[in-house]
Amino acid sequence: MAATSLVAATASPAAADLQPREDEWWFSAWDVQKSVWPLSKGSGVRVALLDSGVDAAIPELSGAVLEGTDTAGGKTDGRKDMDIFEDGHGTSLAVMIAGRGGGNSGYVGIAPEAKILPVHVTVGDVPGSPVGITAALTNGIRFAVDKGAKVINLSIGAGADGIPHQCPDKLLDTIGYAIKKDVVIVASAGNSGTTINSPEAPGSCPGVLAVGGIESDLRPWEKTQRQPYVALAAPASGSVFVGRGDKIYRSTPGTSASAALVSGAVALVRARNPSMSGRTVVQRLLATALPINKPIPDEATGYGAIRIARAMDPAKYPVPDDAPNPVYDRFDQLQGAAHNATAAPAAQTTHADRSGSGISPAVYAAIAGVAALIISGLVLLWRRTRHGRPVG
Repeated sequence: MAATSLVAATASPAAADLQPREDEWWFSAWDVQKSVWPLSKGSGVRVALLDSGVDAAIPELSGAVLEGTDTAGGKTDGRKDMDIFEDGHGTSLAVMIAGRGGGNSGYVGIAPEAKILPVHVTVGDVPGSPVGITAALTNGIRFAVDKGAKVINLSIGAGADGIPHQCPDKLLDTIGYAIKKDVVIVASAGNSGTTINSPEAPGSCPGVLAVGGIESDLRPWEKTQRQPYVALAAPASGSVFVGRGDKIYRSTPGTSASAALVSGAVALVRARNPSMSGRTVVQRLLATALPINKPIPDEATGYGAIRIARAMDPAKYPVPDDAPNPVYDRFDQLQGAAHNATAAPAAQTTHADRSGSGISPAVYAAIAGVAALIISGLVLLWRRTRHGRPVG
């Protein structure tokens, strides 16, 4: 099936000015310049990018990057890329979302009128940082929400088997704070699909829109995670990556890019439909996606490849109110279970603990602590392999 099948059947009048690179194949697949940009380029939407920081000085991001913060102990305002493992993971994602052309690459983001709110959260970039990754993430999410972000991108992750929901309690509580404030959280699904393929947070956290990777022919990218929490798919490979100092790198695939493109898509939909709730935005992205594998959803690509023009146009592409929305259903169900557990009589709780038919609060606390330690140690693994060698 050709990538062009991602577009709507009809197209709007052509959008002017910005010209993406020829190797940014998703622009033609989504018919962005004719079907999407005439309706929305992301104006008025803040996309929080929780990563290694962003080099705001490169031409591709001129005027696109707001003052952010540093919750990893690096003492920056987010507008400096602190990446010590590669040469600008956060910068490359910012360009994919809101690049405005120019510079050494001419790279154009999917939502070039959106604003990037950078938050440095990767504690591994700060030797001796007293901050754990869970604290950096939770503080970063709260900062982004309070600063008016409508979508938060988390192209980071780690995990291990046996941790309930693969999500530390503090992080889950903070995701709940973002949901209450109507903020959509997007995360990469993971890059170990051909090896350990274990659940990885924050993508596996209830309430987070986890994105798997696909190739230009719509096949799942080989290494994308196969997990039931994967909700959607987006391009994982193609074009180049633009790092700090405006350096250009050959493409190395990864679901970091997939999440960034979906975050840009959320910005486009929200800019076009400012009164639409985050829940509805996610529901529409799922309902209007192009299915890739069966059954639907499948564990590599979820409900399929996003189709932005359809998601942003509820008049032309209506979606039933009861259409599936597992991203939020999982969160709601977990919150309901937690509420019921809290409201249960003490005698019943004690009985469950003794009989072995339930898990005691002490065990849950221990598991959450282990999860926090695991994420603290492994969260940087995805992005160390994102870039290829410099071009030229």
